[in-house]
Amino acid sequence: MKRSTMMVAAALLAVLATTTATTARAQTPFALRSVGQRLADGDARMLGRGGWGLAVADSLDPGYKNLASTAWVRQLALSLTGYGETGNHVSPADSRRTYRTYVPDVRVAMPIRKGVLVFSAGFKLERGTAWQTKVDSTWTIWPGTDWADTVTGNAQFEREGSVFKVPLGLAWRPTPAFAGAVSLNLERGSMRETLADYFLTPASNNNIGLYRSVIAVAEDQYNGSSATVAGLFLPRPGLRLGVTWTGANTVDATRKTETGGVAGRIYNDFQVKRPAEFSVGLAAPLGGRWECGGDLRRQDWRKLVAPVKWLAEPGWQGELVDELQIGFGVERQRANERHGGASNLPLRVGASWHRWPYRVGGHEIIERSISIGTGFPLKAGNGHLDTALTYGMVGDETDNGMRSRYVRLAVSVTGLEAWW
Repeated sequence: MKRSTMMVAAALLAVLATTTATTARAQTPFALRSVGQRLADGDARMLGRGGWGLAVADSLDPGYKNLASTAWVRQLALSLTGYGETGNHVSPADSRRTYRTYVPDVRVAMPIRKGVLVFSAGFKLERGTAWQTKVDSTWTIWPGTDWADTVTGNAQFEREGSVFKVPLGLAWRPTPAFAGAVSLNLERGSMRETLADYFLTPASNNNIGLYRSVIAVAEDQYNGSSATVAGLFLPRPGLRLGVTWTGANTVDATRKTETGGVAGRIYNDFQVKRPAEFSVGLAAPLGGRWECGGDLRRQDWRKLVAPVKWLAEPGWQGELVDELQIGFGVERQRANERHGGASNLPLRVGASWHRWPYRVGGHEIIERSISIGTGFPLKAGNGHLDTALTYGMVGDETDNGMRSRYVRLAVSVTGLEAWW
């Protein structure tokens, strides 16, 4: 790549990787439940227009939500997306402010035959949970003895983990109006839960104090694979239709359980069969530099198959629902000829509606968001940098007993370079 492109990509990767390692220990309260919280999907260009991006056919701007769109690539393309988010969350227990950063998507597309046959690979973080709760407590130590006393502190529950995939795909465009793709997705992830007592106030007759006692730790490791097929159709100039389908897949899991005061570990193996996922998207011209589009994604989590005990303990089975997500918006494309001021730049506006895959408080969780975004070309057309700002609302205090509001800033950079 050109030096300027490489410097921008390297700097963004370094900053976002560092902040990801120090992700805040809290998310929206809804992420405490069930299968976690789905992370923002797509690059900043897509997020700025409401999330749609299944119908992208641009050799300079591959859309990885639909790997069939990479078939148009004629140069080596390296894309990286990250975002930071702050939220305000209200629940019956309390209210809290949270901060988090993620690098959910890193992709590379390498043309085997330019504009016809392309191999792609990457890393995609799909769902995540980071949560910590605490309850003030008082303990009596050594009861019935001359050293009997009380200490104060709190009991804390911590849950953190994520599920991600490594997609290895091949896209082929046999005709100018159609491209197809297949990908093997290596599914991985982990979830760790810890219950501990924190003694914060020393007792008067002894040295107990400022002490952490771990009561129990449970850690799940996930390992599996899935397959995705995708297609992109161009029935007429400017009109595009994209579809993707990921079949139901089985993930092997191992749970390691450790209990405080017991010298030993318990391992349990089980399997989780996740439901199929289907997405469809459409893009159409509006005249001039403007176009509109929308995506729909569906995954019926009521078809989740897992050990009865795994589902029954948190009461998940009866709370799972059919997950549905819709995103739509408009985009003014970047000018090919210079205009005055900001009119050269792209402009994106969009909105989305998302029904989460489970209920809280007996009611569905609905997430709504609005977005705006723009972008900047890199020197000599060797890529582009895009940004998007999103305001979102999750849940309802009346229906769910809690609610969240967040502001998200997403940044993506794509570098392009001829490599053979």
